[in-house]
Amino acid sequence: MMTFPIKHSAGIGLIEVLVTTVVVAVGLLAVASLQGNLMGGSHTNKTRAEAQSLANTKIEQLRDSIEKTGASGYDALASSTANESIAGVTETFSRSWTVTDQAGPERKQISVTVNWGDGSIENQVAVQSIIAFDSLGSSLLAAKGSGDGAGSSMSGPSTNAESSDEITETIKLATAGTPDTLVTVDGKTYIVADDPNKASRAYGCADSSLSLTAFENDLYTRRTDFDGVSGNEAIELYEKVVINDVEYCIPRIRYNGGVIIPIRGVVHSAATDGNGNNATWLDVSLFTFNATESGTYCVFNPEVGTRSAPYVCYIGGNCTGFAGTFSDDVTACPGSISAAKVGPGGWRGKVGLLGVAAQGKNVCFAEELAGAPSTLDTARNYYTRNAVGGINEGINKPYSCHDFLIINGKTTEAKVHQECVAQADAIAGFILASKDIRRDISGANIFDPIVDTTYCAGAAGIAYTITGTVTGASTAPFVSVADGISSSDCTASQESYTCTITTITNSVTISGVYDNQPVSCNLALASSTPSPTGCTLAFTSLPVYTITGQIIAATAAAADAVSLKVIDVANTINCINNQDYSGGYNTYTCAISTASTTGVTMEATAASGYSVSPTTYALPTFSGSTSPVTGGNFTASVTPIYTISGSISLGTNVDNLTSVTAAVNTDTGSCTITPPGGGWKKNTTGAYSCTVYAGSNSLTVAISPTCSNTKNGNTPAFKKYTMSSTGATSTTGTGQLVIDLGTVSSNQTKNITVAESTTGC
Repeated sequence: MMTFPIKHSAGIGLIEVLVTTVVVAVGLLAVASLQGNLMGGSHTNKTRAEAQSLANTKIEQLRDSIEKTGASGYDALASSTANESIAGVTETFSRSWTVTDQAGPERKQISVTVNWGDGSIENQVAVQSIIAFDSLGSSLLAAKGSGDGAGSSMSGPSTNAESSDEITETIKLATAGTPDTLVTVDGKTYIVADDPNKASRAYGCADSSLSLTAFENDLYTRRTDFDGVSGNEAIELYEKVVINDVEYCIPRIRYNGGVIIPIRGVVHSAATDGNGNNATWLDVSLFTFNATESGTYCVFNPEVGTRSAPYVCYIGGNCTGFAGTFSDDVTACPGSISAAKVGPGGWRGKVGLLGVAAQGKNVCFAEELAGAPSTLDTARNYYTRNAVGGINEGINKPYSCHDFLIINGKTTEAKVHQECVAQADAIAGFILASKDIRRDISGANIFDPIVDTTYCAGAAGIAYTITGTVTGASTAPFVSVADGISSSDCTASQESYTCTITTITNSVTISGVYDNQPVSCNLALASSTPSPTGCTLAFTSLPVYTITGQIIAATAAAADAVSLKVIDVANTINCINNQDYSGGYNTYTCAISTASTTGVTMEATAASGYSVSPTTYALPTFSGSTSPVTGGNFTASVTPIYTISGSISLGTNVDNLTSVTAAVNTDTGSCTITPPGGGWKKNTTGAYSCTVYAGSNSLTVAISPTCSNTKNGNTPAFKKYTMSSTGATSTTGTGQLVIDLGTVSSNQTKNITVAESTTGC
């Protein structure tokens, strides 16, 4: 019998399989649970973040209330009347809010609640904030800072919208002067300001090189191109000052948008000074006018003792897009307007009175007449609300009859209302404009030339016929009369004028212009004298001198290149170069009307590429009566041309320049730049070359940006660039190097180096 041995099998038993299955199952369940928790947590976090955002958005919407009053203003902020339903990304949300007024100081407490799902505390977000209202002018001051110590060099948001700029040239005097007197500094004329340590640049109003035109209120204007784009869009406003019977003009404001917009009205005083039988009416000359923002100019010159006087504030508009009737009048848009950088509508802001609070008085507006006012103000706020975007813009429209009424200060708003009504009723047909002037548009903010006379209605006023005398004019001057609400032309001859006006005011301004000489005066009116005698419009009649001479040159082109002027104390008159070249010269003719008999000179200049000698010539003593005068002879010649050139070398880490330019003095030459082959990169060298005329000159090389792009690892470590050259003072961080070339009489080489400094940006 054969037997077979039993073989032992190797493998995994059933029990081991069961244990492994249990372990794997437990692990999979744990992973599934973790994944579910992660997904649930992510959904909750996203929902809560979205709810937080919705709550913050509502807070900002409520905070964005630029106005104090009105349907969308700060005072109208109120709690929600019903929950808002908002379809979100993860949930459908319900949003509500409450607004609670707080006092000491006045403010509003805002609480916004956003919930979802069952609205339980776990499914809810609440955000709270405090909102307090501040006027636009105060907000601007807080944002911009004050004086040299302002914490930031960045200006706050401007309501000027770049519509105008102050252009008065003011210097500090080494020695204190006497206010309203002339001083000469570096050959220029200045008038000492009220601060005896400062003076303002002044020009002769009759200076023909300025081409000033008489405007109104002893002001002059001229149109000029300021932004470099074809078209004289800018208007410069000059103030006339008379010193020693000579008229000087001080540049005050440049209006960049093509038009000056006047806001006109009358200031009435119904306030008193003193008590009982000693009480007297308060003079309006105790107050001054003011408009928010620089770049505005107000005229308010009441006669002493008057209770009513006109005012006008000139602000800047924007003629972009205007297609109406064009005019040379500076209060209208010109025929061609260049691309001035002015915001929509130009200026917006406040116009009001200074000195009222100091006198303990109040000012009345339409709101005070209607009832007890919510706030007491001394100024009107002007703006345009554009329905497109719901934003505020410039007014771009003139206004008249925006009067002010000053009353005695009262202890309560109710008493202010009663006093305003009583005093307004005492003025026949008196209507006050609101303290909030809002122009509503939808779309582009186009200049509207039609004067808003909404508040000009009322009593017809009193008709006056004013007659006066004219002196010093050989022909009839232009004469007008204005009361601050309206103006009208008068009839005039070279000896007299007659003006008619119907007005509710008790004073008017009579203005005359003859031979570009503006003269004006204020005249007090009384209802008992409907035909008063006006002031004398005294113009100056001056002798005329005709000056002749020669411009000597080797060629007609050189003779034609010379321009001549004749100058007395206050006038600069262009001469006529007759360009009648024959026998080696042109003839010239000058005519000047002046009271001066000595100190009259001629000034000669030549176009680029030419020179003239002498550049000044003193004329002989004038006779004092109209007569011919022999002037000097001038010699013209071609100016030599030279080359200024060199290299522009970039150092290590100068690796991000996007612009390199070179230029010599304006109108004296031109420059070309040759970049390195691979562009302006570190350790490379480019070149420049400029052609210039002989004479005094300077070279300016500029780069951009002014800082390097150096990094320490991934951390920015930007450094300022230093620019240097032989014979020039190096500059760091300015991006500009100016090299004084002196009197150029030969070719010059000036090599420039740009390197990274150790000064951080």
